[in-house]
Amino acid sequence: MKVIITGSQFDSIFIGKKVMVYYNLHKHTFSVTYDSKVILHADYVKLGDVEFRVRKGGNERVRQQKSKNVHAFVIGRLLDYCKYPCENIPNPSSDKIVTYNPYKHNSFVYKDSKEPVYTTKEVDMINSQNKLFVVK
Repeated sequence: MKVIITGSQFDSIFIGKKVMVYYNLHKHTFSVTYDSKVILHADYVKLGDVEFRVRKGGNERVRQQKSKNVHAFVIGRLLDYCKYPCENIPNPSSDKIVTYNPYKHNSFVYKDSKEPVYTTKEVDMINSQNKLFVVK
C-alpha cells in the first residue's frame, strides 16, 4: 500500500531528521534517503551537523571498473529543501565549495585547496553550476 502525504506533513515528519543525500546520476539531481528509502528528489538541500562520507570499497570499484556507483554521501539533519525540479534554486552563500571526484580523491575536498573535509556545521547542496556543496 502506498501512502500519500502532503508537503506540510512531509515537513513535519522529515525536517530535523538525519538523512543521507547523494547525487543521482540518472535523474541529475539529489536523492535524499531516510531509513534506507528515497524520500525526496531535490535540486537544493540544506543540512546541519554534516558528515561527508565516502565508502572505500565503492571508491575502489569506480577506479577499477571506470563505472560510477553510489558510494559518496552527505549526511546530516534536513533543514530545508526545494523539490526537483526547483525553479528558485538559491545562489551560493559562501565561497567555501566542497567537491568529490572518485578518480582524483578518496574523500570530499575543498575545491580551491584540495584539503579533505569530513564534517561541517552546515551545508547547502545546490544542483546548478555542476553540483555545489557550499559549507557555512
